[in-house]
Amino acid sequence: MDKQAIIRLLHRNYSAFVVYINGLTAEEYVFSNQRKWTAAQQLEHIVLCIKPLVQVFNMDKAGIAQTFGQTDKSGRSYEALLSDYLIKLNEGGKAPERFVPPTTHANSKEALSENLTKLVNDLCSKIETFSESELDTLLIPHPLLGPITLREMLYNAIYHVRHHQAQAEENLKNK
Repeated sequence: MDKQAIIRLLHRNYSAFVVYINGLTAEEYVFSNQRKWTAAQQLEHIVLCIKPLVQVFNMDKAGIAQTFGQTDKSGRSYEALLSDYLIKLNEGGKAPERFVPPTTHANSKEALSENLTKLVNDLCSKIETFSESELDTLLIPHPLLGPITLREMLYNAIYHVRHHQAQAEENLKNK
């Protein structure tokens, strides 16, 4: 998938998540069924995860290469990356502590939603400044998958928000 398709999917998936979250009542936003993350925590987790990605894309490209490395190997397709990610999750992979959201209050929804929208817009603007080749050669560490290309990390971001929206929906289905 080229960077324009990535940008479209990032906007679509994150916008859908924000619309979903903003449509929840205050009670739904903070409801937890059997100690599952609340929708508020799902939102905060997504913000915590997208921030470092924006930081990387704000780095000088040579700095990314120097800090995280480069590859000349072909990256995985969206489907292959997703398959590998789901395997890691099924093996018990969990978010590292720095990405685990605290208990979030009902009054956090507007600020977190606005912050997420701004971060995604910033990320998509920065993606535009990278060539297709740079997306395929520059590496970044993923907590479960290890070093992956920037394109692969963007594939993960496209899926990740859908995964957490589904978890929020599942938590509320049994309310």
